[in-house]
Amino acid sequence: MADAPALDIERSLVGTLELEGTNATYVNLEQLATVPTRLRVADVEYAYERSFPVQGHSAVLPEALAELEDGGKRVVVAERAERYILFVA
Repeated sequence: MADAPALDIERSLVGTLELEGTNATYVNLEQLATVPTRLRVADVEYAYERSFPVQGHSAVLPEALAELEDGGKRVVVAERAERYILFVA
């Protein structure tokens, strides 16, 4: 799967997700039949990191985002099938 091409995300489909006082780059993938392992947004390629349930993510997701960003990672949060999926570059 590592050789699968990244799914190109059009810039107009990228938004912002507000979580517990932080903002994350967001894209809705509900219309896709399967979840990609890689995304490309504005010429930056992101790889799957992990996912969280939409309901019940509370402080866990913002904490994970902060940890990744503090580690120098760029993060995109995608939503599909009642999950938030983190992709990192």
